[in-house]
Amino acid sequence: MPVNQYFNTINFAPEQNLLENLVVESIQIHGQDFIYVPRAIVKEDTIFNEDVLSEFSETHSVEMHIETADGFEGEGDLLSKFGLEIRDQIVTICSVSRFTEITSRLKPLVGDLIYHPISDAVFEIKFVEDEQPFYQLGKNYVYKITSELFVYSHENISTGVVEIDNNFTISSSVAADDSIDNVADSDTGLVPLDTTTVDGVIDFTTGNPFSEEY
Repeated sequence: MPVNQYFNTINFAPEQNLLENLVVESIQIHGQDFIYVPRAIVKEDTIFNEDVLSEFSETHSVEMHIETADGFEGEGDLLSKFGLEIRDQIVTICSVSRFTEITSRLKPLVGDLIYHPISDAVFEIKFVEDEQPFYQLGKNYVYKITSELFVYSHENISTGVVEIDNNFTISSSVAADDSIDNVADSDTGLVPLDTTTVDGVIDFTTGNPFSEEY
């Protein structure tokens, strides 16, 4: 038996627009401003279908609602065999129409970045759910974006936003020590180390971290 022809719950534009406006208004009232930073691929590996080198230079301010209001999700602070790893995760809700209006893009992509000003943290988008809630009145109105704390891997980040760029500024204020002999020993082939003691702690250089002398 076909559905009732007098009730249009699939493609009635006035009700769709009303619900969409309510969603946008709700996010603008209860949400926060995020900075969306799309990834631009500079060099691509066509064999493995992955980016060898990418950069981030374009930014857009987009309002999003944080679904995880109690705090960050994910594994949190994890002590692994490589040391302390922070694996915070955040889930945000973004309006489809507002995202397209602001960025001129169809949807956020996996690998793009979002900056959360309050926590001063940059997150990398890991998954974008575009069918939840599932076709209310025959249309989807939001993106549910799951992001994890961004791990820097030599990408070129020059957005012009000081708060973002400062997160990835590498300090080069390491002064050279004239007492270090940078010529390798002819017998051992190792570079002598400067083992300057500061407050009872031996400061090793990178020549050979396994010995106090060489």
